[in-house]
Amino acid sequence: MGTVTDMKRYGWTEKGIIGGIFAPFGLIFLVVGLLFNGSVQASDERLAFLICFVGIGGVFLAVGLVLLGMELRRRARQRAAYEGGYCVMGRVAGCRVNTRVNVNGTHPMVVEVHWTDPDTGTVHVFYSRNLYFNVEPLLTGNALKDSLRFEVPVYLDRGDKRVGFVDIDAVLPRIEVHG
Repeated sequence: MGTVTDMKRYGWTEKGIIGGIFAPFGLIFLVVGLLFNGSVQASDERLAFLICFVGIGGVFLAVGLVLLGMELRRRARQRAAYEGGYCVMGRVAGCRVNTRVNVNGTHPMVVEVHWTDPDTGTVHVFYSRNLYFNVEPLLTGNALKDSLRFEVPVYLDRGDKRVGFVDIDAVLPRIEVHG
């Protein structure tokens, strides 16, 4: 593992964020349902209590764990591509707002990168991690047309070219946001 300055950030997608919220809440509901089930007197009420707390908690926990598992698998595949894959230079196609994620009323930006496979001529599209500041002026130099010539390293998995890690931190200056 690298030092703090050269560790790569793989970012969290909406699946990981939602899974990180659902799993703990589901676990809380499940534990409350199992712990306090004995304090309910009537059998009909006990069944309703179990269905409400244990059932809902189990569903939330299962959905949260599946989403977290998908996110951790994505991050592991990107890490494997970075550490054991090969590097190609992808062309920045532009920056866009990721409207699927909203943090404190702000949507993060992602950088779209295209790489054309020289063997097949297929264009592969990759996206950077979520960036919570506007990186477009840093990448394009004030004109969007300049982005068509800007290249970013993309690390591809040796076995699956669909898995890639856009190393956006390699081309951006070190940025510290103070607020």
